[in-house]
Amino acid sequence: MPFSTAFFFDWNFVMTNLETENLILRPFEDSDFDWFERLHGDIEMTAKMHRGALGRTEARELFDGYRDAFRQGGFGMRAVTARETGEAIGECGLWMRKDAGGYTIRYMLAREWWGRGLTGEAARATVEEAFGRLGMARIHAIAMDANVHSVKALLRLGMVKVEENHRGIPGFGRYRLDRQDHPEFAPGR
Repeated sequence: MPFSTAFFFDWNFVMTNLETENLILRPFEDSDFDWFERLHGDIEMTAKMHRGALGRTEARELFDGYRDAFRQGGFGMRAVTARETGEAIGECGLWMRKDAGGYTIRYMLAREWWGRGLTGEAARATVEEAFGRLGMARIHAIAMDANVHSVKALLRLGMVKVEENHRGIPGFGRYRLDRQDHPEFAPGR
């Protein structure tokens, strides 16, 4: 799905929003922390993730890490907001994980937004940015096999499972997608 890029200035450099039909993915703001903490602290929602729910301190460290990485690189994890209302509904973006092979795509939407195709919409915009504007050759992902919906989203993106027990954790899969294998960026297009 095509997306547009809107630019705005903050911290003395250019940052970008990714816009899709239903979503705006934008850099995190200070005011996002409370809902971010709720999202990452939801025990039911994080039950199928390898790390589980985060406490306030852990959530703050992750939130600050996301913001710092975006400031330094001009891309990374973004807040996912509903285009129609501006409501923050989750996160999606690229996050450096050396143990997974490089930049990984990450996403998480609040449960009430599941089942609407929005995870895929946000993830596609992120992949298009990675292979387009950022010129990356490969992106990675990790997911627990028990997180069936997340695995399905990765496979719909065209990702291929390359490791069964990442970091020695049974059922913790590692995936990758090469630019040359993405239909929009394949050689000869």
